[in-house]
Amino acid sequence: MPNDLTFSPGVDLITDKVAVVMQDRPVIGMSAWLSDALTSAKAAGRDVQLITPKASRLTWPVRSTLFGGLNAKWVVTADDGEYFDGLNGVRLKWNGEQFLARSTARPGEQTSDLHPDFAVQEDLFGQLQFTVRVRHKPVASLVLGRVAERLFTATTGTGPAGWSTSEPVTQPWSPEALTEYCRGRAPDPTWLILAGQPGAEFRPAVGTLEARRTQSGLDETVTLAVAQPGMDFPDVNKVGDWIDEIADNFELISAMVMGSYGAADGTYQPRFVAMASPIGIAAGHEAVEGSSVAEMVKVEGISKALAIGPAHAPAIWYPIGNGRDPRDWEKYAALMKKLIPTEALAGRK
Repeated sequence: MPNDLTFSPGVDLITDKVAVVMQDRPVIGMSAWLSDALTSAKAAGRDVQLITPKASRLTWPVRSTLFGGLNAKWVVTADDGEYFDGLNGVRLKWNGEQFLARSTARPGEQTSDLHPDFAVQEDLFGQLQFTVRVRHKPVASLVLGRVAERLFTATTGTGPAGWSTSEPVTQPWSPEALTEYCRGRAPDPTWLILAGQPGAEFRPAVGTLEARRTQSGLDETVTLAVAQPGMDFPDVNKVGDWIDEIADNFELISAMVMGSYGAADGTYQPRFVAMASPIGIAAGHEAVEGSSVAEMVKVEGISKALAIGPAHAPAIWYPIGNGRDPRDWEKYAALMKKLIPTEALAGRK
């Protein structure tokens, strides 16, 4: 159980809107204190606003997990004493309850209220990002972590080095030990951090694993960010082969692969970088049921979609782009209309 927000050691200020955490470190990882602050804030109905100097960098688990809420922000302190959003550069102000954008553009207008420190040019390095979700039957023989092993090995040349509940990662890699830890927490969900192998011969990589019971079984969601040696990403067909291998061996629910950018060591600075762009998406057999493969592969702008996985329960791989062209989001939007019809969205609302 998380601490009561009042007693969470990582929280510096609590308001009716947010929990404020101040960190002054070169690299901000998902430490035990920061993880507790996030969990405690969620339990109290608040988002976390993280304040750091402009020289600080974030790890993938922090960047991909901490800022999901409406009021969550990476608040960066500039040399001139102002604050700006580390994800989009917008100047921020404190209104007594939370940090908000200092000014808001009128409808249809773009805001120019960006802090100049955000626009500093940095050398860009590619970040290959995966989010893969599979479903398991909740049987005693289940072992988690095999999807992560396949992804790490395909993208870095070797499997994960270790796992932990926070950063830095402390436990040597063991799918059996990881599974036993998750089983001990069931039916509560478990969120873990996975680290790639150190050493210059391996690409910097870090990921997360979430195990969550559902009505249909146990869902395992793996995210992974792998630093690339330059700006280019693997060919979309090669990425498709990696996802196909997972679909052949697991019940694939979905997969999303993107090209993004960050520092050479796999961390993220509060600087402008090129827009993340899609490489490909896989829709699991659930999305294909009720239709046909021939129908599901027909998507505007995507000409080489194909069935992957077992023939009796096929999934679909949709190759979208090279990870460097923001215009590919138009193809993504067309695909989402195919996979999530308007009437389904209306029903959810």
